[in-house]
Amino acid sequence: MATVYAGIDWSDGWLDCAVVHRDGTRLGHCRITRAGNTDPVGEYLAFLQRHSRLWRGVPTAIEDPSLLIVEDMLARGMTVVHVDATLAARTRKAQSPGGERKNDVEDAYLLAGMLRGGAFRPLALASPEVRAIRVLAHAQAAAVATRSRTLNRLRTVLTAYHPAAVTAWGKRGLRHREARAVLAVASSPGAAAALSRAQFAAALRAGGRWRTVVDEAERLCLLFLRSRGLRVHPVVEAAREVEMLSVLDELTQACVRADGLAERVSVLFGRHPYYPVLVSFPGVGDTMGARILGEIGDIGRFTVRGLCAYAGVTPVTWSSGTMRRDSLRRAVNGHLRRALTQAAMTSLLHSPGAAAYYRARRERGCAHFTSLRAVGARMARCLHHCLTHGEAYDEEAAWGPAGR
Repeated sequence: MATVYAGIDWSDGWLDCAVVHRDGTRLGHCRITRAGNTDPVGEYLAFLQRHSRLWRGVPTAIEDPSLLIVEDMLARGMTVVHVDATLAARTRKAQSPGGERKNDVEDAYLLAGMLRGGAFRPLALASPEVRAIRVLAHAQAAAVATRSRTLNRLRTVLTAYHPAAVTAWGKRGLRHREARAVLAVASSPGAAAALSRAQFAAALRAGGRWRTVVDEAERLCLLFLRSRGLRVHPVVEAAREVEMLSVLDELTQACVRADGLAERVSVLFGRHPYYPVLVSFPGVGDTMGARILGEIGDIGRFTVRGLCAYAGVTPVTWSSGTMRRDSLRRAVNGHLRRALTQAAMTSLLHSPGAAAYYRARRERGCAHFTSLRAVGARMARCLHHCLTHGEAYDEEAAWGPAGR
């Protein structure tokens, strides 16, 4: 058991560092400026040295484990503990019922006190390959989110003045390269009605279509000619057209970014030793596998229950007397929970055992998302076993003969 505990509350300009004794006594505080500081970790170590003879072994609590200073501290052999921001906020609220104002110094002492009174797992520095995969996976996920938002904006703009274009491509949708190429020339009802079949065919070829081009051009030509419904004023239509083309350009750039990052993620993920194990799971491809690997890292730092709790796919049980209630975990890795939930949803289409398990949960009265999280929890347990033993996914071993 350590005799001294430290906490760091960070901001853009500085780091507030606080140290408390094992008995709760506050030993000191310092503020380290980040701008222009070539060695903030060295300054922090000098601060710890003034308060403990075993200063290198003093555990430090921090809310954001992705800071550059954290990586430097771990590389120097220091013990760093991640305290979830949600848990810290709850503790702050419980310790200040009067609603005292939040300040950085008190937050640093709060983190050190939480480390003194609780059991937290020290951070482990993942390999450079896993950290690189995680960075690219996060960037690709952000690009996909931007693409989805831009696509929704485009659909909203088209609905306001060009509704025939919204449903013209059916399941392929407006994100398809072919649809974007046609929208660039059929940017308004008037412009679409004035296009010939040859112009539609040229736009389709520019969008990458090479089969049944003439038939598709005929369909689009008849569709836009027959959809002469309500029209906005020509001046407003021209303004809407300019707006739509701007959003369409944003969507094209978002699609290029997302696809390019997905390719980079696949290349980097394909070189990792865990690659064949992860992609053997139903519903897990290169992109999803990279997201899962980037959050898990070294599987040796997790137990089965610990991995499920870290991913947030198992509930928290609250019980008192005869009352028992299960609730969703809040202090979890949100990226890993989203990845496992998406993989579980996809596995319902590719794994008979997962589909049978999901149906059995639904028949017992569980809600859709509760049943989906249960599938994700089973997948997390299988992942732990397969990654630990280097085995590929086995449908029979994972779900049993009836998906029980």
